[in-house]
Amino acid sequence: MCALFLRVWKVGEFPVSLYGDEESFAWNAWNILKTGADEFGTPYPLQFRAFDDYKAPIPVYLLVPVFGVFGMNPDSIRIPISVASVLTIIAIYALSRRFFDVRASLLISFTIAISAWDIHLSRGYFEATLSLLFLVSALYFFLGNKIRDQLLNALFFSLSVYTYFTPRLFLIFMLPLLLVWKLKVIRNKKEAVKKVIISYGILFLISIPLLYQTFFGYGLSRFSKLLEGLNTRVVQTIGAERQTSSLSEFVTRNLVNKATVSARFIIQGYLEHFSFNFYFVNADTTLRYFTGDRGLLYLFDLPFLIAGLYKLWRYKRNAFYFIFIWLLTAPIPASIVGRPFSLRSLAMAPPLWIIIGYGIYSVFQELRNKKIKYIFSVIITGIAVFSLLGWLIRYFYFYPKLGATWWGGINKIALEAAFKEQDKYTHIFLSDYYSGMPLSFAVYTQADPRVFRQAVLNPVVLADGRHLIKLGKFYFGSLDIDKTRMNKNIIPVHSLYFARPEEAVSEEAIHAPDDGRVLFYVYRN
Repeated sequence: MCALFLRVWKVGEFPVSLYGDEESFAWNAWNILKTGADEFGTPYPLQFRAFDDYKAPIPVYLLVPVFGVFGMNPDSIRIPISVASVLTIIAIYALSRRFFDVRASLLISFTIAISAWDIHLSRGYFEATLSLLFLVSALYFFLGNKIRDQLLNALFFSLSVYTYFTPRLFLIFMLPLLLVWKLKVIRNKKEAVKKVIISYGILFLISIPLLYQTFFGYGLSRFSKLLEGLNTRVVQTIGAERQTSSLSEFVTRNLVNKATVSARFIIQGYLEHFSFNFYFVNADTTLRYFTGDRGLLYLFDLPFLIAGLYKLWRYKRNAFYFIFIWLLTAPIPASIVGRPFSLRSLAMAPPLWIIIGYGIYSVFQELRNKKIKYIFSVIITGIAVFSLLGWLIRYFYFYPKLGATWWGGINKIALEAAFKEQDKYTHIFLSDYYSGMPLSFAVYTQADPRVFRQAVLNPVVLADGRHLIKLGKFYFGSLDIDKTRMNKNIIPVHSLYFARPEEAVSEEAIHAPDDGRVLFYVYRN
């Protein structure tokens, strides 16, 4: 119940607004519900074009029945992921029971329940969190020996790859290693190989349509977009290092080229997944995916992480190798496209939580005196609660302003201001300087998809030739106000305009909640 409360309490309000991907998932699900097609009019697609990054289908289709019952609002958008996070805790408990006793598995579950990393990524519509549930469930059934287990294993692996991009990459490396591991621990090796091959075959057959679109169709653009940042760094590094090299041109070109520099960056990114800084100091500067100013794990986890690794190696060798394979392969996708961050590296979290939870259990088991065990339990519980409370204070009292602009709060701020005054004006103009303003409007107002699509395809033309999207009295697009255009009365009578900060200074402005910079200048006519 504690885990559920931490993940669903005021989930529609914290984080403060819906960010672009949440709105995209929701809007496409709303379109499917109302029209049977995505936002571009494609009936029941296998991948959703969205922002031309072609998102996986399950996160969209999951929301369709939810919206059918509860409508489209921040709570109904986010609660499915919160529930998935709680189910993941249950799934990890079940998986842990394959190796450990009840008490150790419960401590592992407790470690996850209070994890700031997991709590944060359960309070937004992150497909990685949903994919993690399917991945853990698949691994649980992989550890079973019945044919039913292997069929369910294939099903859940398939759900994972149809939910998020990264499993499509790291499972290529993980599955063969898991097969080798299983051959080491199972006595009836021929039967085990037969069942696993059947499972992998079913997984491959189910995944063929998605894999084809991912690597040969439009879905390849998602991978290309992810690689853009890495390619830019590679090109810049090649130019800088070749220019400063004192070696011959021939040698320099062979030492510094796209292959060698890319390999260097990938290896660096991979190794960063195992760094002290990433987990215990400063995990993620992207304030959408974590709260900043701290690592993904609590500092008190460190000694138990070390103890857990040692005890697993010493007494639970099969579990150690299983977890090692998981940790070894999970960082590969994030390493290929750039440096690690909390969302793309989420698949690494369960093995870390298992190690920490087992470490706490092992230390407790080493204590012989009941009184000392009791004191140890009280101290660890107190430190855990204190660490969690410290993070919750930051999350609910500091992070809403610190992370507001990362969560699309800019659009929400302007829209809320416009909604408050809409009855006073005939026309309300909102600059499209910040991407996604029309989409935010459509989601927050539960717009009719057909009306919205027609408005996007057929923008209105103003007197000066500008094209704006019109929805009722709301217009989306910039009027580019300067002194000359102000003198020409470019803003119609009875109008309210939220202008971008690069336009002419107005006496009224909307400021950013974090650093006070101007987000919009406000003009009234």
